[in-house]
Amino acid sequence: MIKFTDFSYFLLLSLAVFVYYRTPGRGRWIWLLLTSVLFNLSWSGTYIVVWFALTGLCYFAGRYIGNPDHPKKRRKIVKSVSVVVSLLPLLFFKYFLPSGVFDWSRAGHWLVPVGISYYTFLIVGYLVDVGRKFIRPETHPGYLAVYLGFFPTLLSGPLERARRFLPQLKTTVAYDPDHIRAGICFIIWGLFKKVVLASRFADHTNPVFNAPGQYTAFSVFMAVLLFSVQLYCDFSGYCDIAMGSARLFGIRLSKNFANRYYFIPSRAESWNAWNITITSWFRDYVFFSVSKGVTNPRILEFNRLLTFLVTGLWHGASWSFVVWGGLQWAYVTFERNTQRFWDRMYTGMGVAVKSYAQTGGRIVIRLLTGTLIMGWFRAAELDKGIALYGSMFGISAGAHSFIVPGFLLTVALFLVMDFINYRMGEKEDIASYLLAKKPVIRSLYLFFLVELVLVFGRIEVPDFYYIQF
Repeated sequence: MIKFTDFSYFLLLSLAVFVYYRTPGRGRWIWLLLTSVLFNLSWSGTYIVVWFALTGLCYFAGRYIGNPDHPKKRRKIVKSVSVVVSLLPLLFFKYFLPSGVFDWSRAGHWLVPVGISYYTFLIVGYLVDVGRKFIRPETHPGYLAVYLGFFPTLLSGPLERARRFLPQLKTTVAYDPDHIRAGICFIIWGLFKKVVLASRFADHTNPVFNAPGQYTAFSVFMAVLLFSVQLYCDFSGYCDIAMGSARLFGIRLSKNFANRYYFIPSRAESWNAWNITITSWFRDYVFFSVSKGVTNPRILEFNRLLTFLVTGLWHGASWSFVVWGGLQWAYVTFERNTQRFWDRMYTGMGVAVKSYAQTGGRIVIRLLTGTLIMGWFRAAELDKGIALYGSMFGISAGAHSFIVPGFLLTVALFLVMDFINYRMGEKEDIASYLLAKKPVIRSLYLFFLVELVLVFGRIEVPDFYYIQF
């Protein structure tokens, strides 16, 4: 497997970029496709045939759906059937296969087509957008194949829309040093998040999750709270590396996380600021699809609940994820329906709405209540979730503490990331932030981050957490 954190990936990436800019514009898609196939093969092996088959289905179905010469009713039927057929491999490999037909843990990565969730969602979104006439069907199968299998985004996104990605792919971009500088900034920033922060937080949280009954209730609670930060560093770190890799080719990917996600005061806002491209996908292709023409508030609310439950089930066929999705819906709905009450309560206490005091209080409440929900996500299975919460509430707690030597260092390294995120604000990313600075200052920033990776990073790190989804 060619992992984002391995030398082999950066060797492949460097070779890909070198050849890309020395290839005539019309032939660059061929090189990107070959590189993506190689990357896919290293993970999926012979199951890359699933990607090829779905790409062919997407191409021919899209051409048919987007052809006005065909009857409208028949085009709708083709769209519906194509969407269902494209979802079947995902349902089989992700839900039916692990249920007992095979032992997934022994089968290894050669059994599961890597990135199948992501390119399946791209296909569904593409076909629906063609049917809605948001985009025209792609007439070049090569460009469509690169879009569905682009190696920086294949494993875990960002889930780029065709109308944003394909025009960039078709535009011949001249070599620009700023693209290279931006790509390097993203990649170093992503490595710092993953190799240093996510890995070190995992050292503190994993022992607690593996045996929650041996730890104090406070330790279990803090482990779940810190897991949210760990997951942010892990997943946003992946997206930064993906964005940096794409930028080296002159391709800009969508921002997938708010910079200071962990300090957003509202649960509804934080939901929309986490894995933004996936969240918007479920909104556009699940909620809007089932809510077309619906005006009844109760039915719309049920559709929102359905969307949250489907989002939970996407992570895995487990009641734990169903509970997680349902609780997220309940939290967002409660927050939305009681906003005026809380504003009046804060005003009655002499705290101005949207003041620093109120915002700080809302952040603390969101972190505490969010922790009570996030445990179901980390547990991944209902029985493990029950055991985890039993320890958290002291029913089966032990005496061990999760605070071990090195914890304060991990917190200090996290504050380094948070300081830079604070300086960036939400309107910038790490590349635009650093490229706006003088070359000397930018070099010092990058040198400092590289030193942190080399000194405090883990030599061997597990795969990015969201690859399993």
